Amino acid sequence: MITKLRKAQDSWAAKAVLALTALSFMSLFGVSGYLNSAAENPAVIKVNDNGLSLAEFNQQVDEQIRIARRLFGDNIEVTDEIRNSIASELVQKNLSEMIVKEIAGARKIYVSDDLVRNIIFSQPQFRDENGKFNRAAFQNFLSTTNWSEQKYINMIRNDIVKSFLITNPVNNIKVSKTMADLVAKAESQRKIFKYIEIDSAEMKIDREISNEEVEQYYEDFSSEFINPETRDISVIDLTFEDIAKQVEVSEEEVTEFYNANIENFETPETREVLQILSADKETAQKAADLVKSGADFYETAETVAEQNKEDTEFGFVSKDMLIEDIAEGVFSAHKGDIVGPIESELGWHVIKVKDIKAGSKTDENVARKQIVEAIKTEKAYETAYDVTKEIEDKLGAGASLEDVAKDLSLSIKTIKGVKDTDSASYVETAFSYNKDEISQAVENDNGFAFVRVDNIVEAHQQDIATATPKIKIFWEESEKSAIAQEVIQDVMNDIENGDKIDDVANRYKLKLTTTEALTRSQSFADLSQSQMIELFNDKLNVAKQFTFGNKTVIAMAVKDAKAKEMSDEDMDIINRRISIDINQEASTQLINSYGNNYDVRVKYRQLGLAD
Repeated sequence: MITKLRKAQDSWAAKAVLALTALSFMSLFGVSGYLNSAAENPAVIKVNDNGLSLAEFNQQVDEQIRIARRLFGDNIEVTDEIRNSIASELVQKNLSEMIVKEIAGARKIYVSDDLVRNIIFSQPQFRDENGKFNRAAFQNFLSTTNWSEQKYINMIRNDIVKSFLITNPVNNIKVSKTMADLVAKAESQRKIFKYIEIDSAEMKIDREISNEEVEQYYEDFSSEFINPETRDISVIDLTFEDIAKQVEVSEEEVTEFYNANIENFETPETREVLQILSADKETAQKAADLVKSGADFYETAETVAEQNKEDTEFGFVSKDMLIEDIAEGVFSAHKGDIVGPIESELGWHVIKVKDIKAGSKTDENVARKQIVEAIKTEKAYETAYDVTKEIEDKLGAGASLEDVAKDLSLSIKTIKGVKDTDSASYVETAFSYNKDEISQAVENDNGFAFVRVDNIVEAHQQDIATATPKIKIFWEESEKSAIAQEVIQDVMNDIENGDKIDDVANRYKLKLTTTEALTRSQSFADLSQSQMIELFNDKLNVAKQFTFGNKTVIAMAVKDAKAKEMSDEDMDIINRRISIDINQEASTQLINSYGNNYDVRVKYRQLGLAD
């Protein structure tokens, strides 16, 4: 799973300069930016005076986990091992970025706003069908990735600096022909293998377990045959819905609620709006003059402002959906009117009111049932404490669970055989009280519950008759494993004593498989790449043993085959792979060498990465 997360992160982070940048996107376009206040808690990663707080670091870890869940689904289990691996990689990433930032500052490296703006405008996913920058697509990207404009631009700017200081220098390191030829020679080598698979689950047992063995197993492993403590409980569930049924609502309360929440009973007027947005007043005025004189709005938007139809249509909007600067003018106009030019922080707007949908209002009498339910629910939450306190007082005075259920017209459910390892509701409560005791109110997602312990069955040893089926299963597994280990030992001994693997397989009635000619990058019988390389590096007819759970593979190379002919494409792949490996190592070494000049500190203990 760690490998998957790493690949996903690498793939995501490598989507170009696109995903890595510093300076608000809004400020690049002359609109007021914003600053995020730094966390005041102490830094856990620090390079000179540049530090990252524990809160900021944990936020990065959580973001990577969210990315993983978007890629692999919400059911991904984020174990401590996975979280620690993500954290370790983020430590290195942050150190690298901080060191690069220090170098850039020391060498006075500056990335212009124009360069960052041009990179954003050049991204294919931010362009419309005509190749023009589409601000809506950009905003949708930010929304989908849950990034701020500030963060996105910071990432781009940082990546440009990193490319200049790290990526470009190491990319100049070329793979020598000698090295490429040596790797190609190794990878073109092919061998034929023979192997035997021995699965303990398929071993045959030629006898039954004896009574004496059952008794001995029962005695030796008695702790395996204990029935845990169980409890039978009775439960009253008091939901907020139940409490709401007891609540009375007056007409005055209905009217007060209606007036206080009138916006929920009104549908605001909406208007279908077309817009031409220009950077300067002169262009906007030209567009306004054209459409006011009868020119087609869409054609004018395209010729004057280079807007396509999608950018021009706003659809139906309410007044509060528009920028304050233009909302009043749009909602004061009549159907078909042209409004503008009006200036806002986004530029100069020319707007046409294409259509108007009148608002509506739900009458109080029509909404009465909905309002009553809302008030009852609200009151249920407010009075829940009083109701549960009243029930607890009744129980304390001697009322039974059945008396309370009858008073409130509630039902009692019984749950038998509850174990403390169960994941069901009320388990913790069931094991917190003695027999015949009733719990205090236990809060849950839907309301409250009261639990009574009706019976307790103490933990006890199973009798041997009950334990025997389980003993037989354990015994059979143990016997099969022992038989398999004996066969494996015999096979390996015979081969090491000079017998051919074919004869050995036949002797023990085991299936022998011969592979086709394989390179070291291929595999058989689920062997890993490192195991394949281990086989390749051994001499012919030397047996190796590999175990996977219940299965053991005994394999050997039996023949050298004709080497694979390497095509130009194969050589290109080899060159690129070696180049990537060399560049990654060179990048690490270069950053480390830069870092030697700075005060670098990491509080691994606070990050949970050290004891």
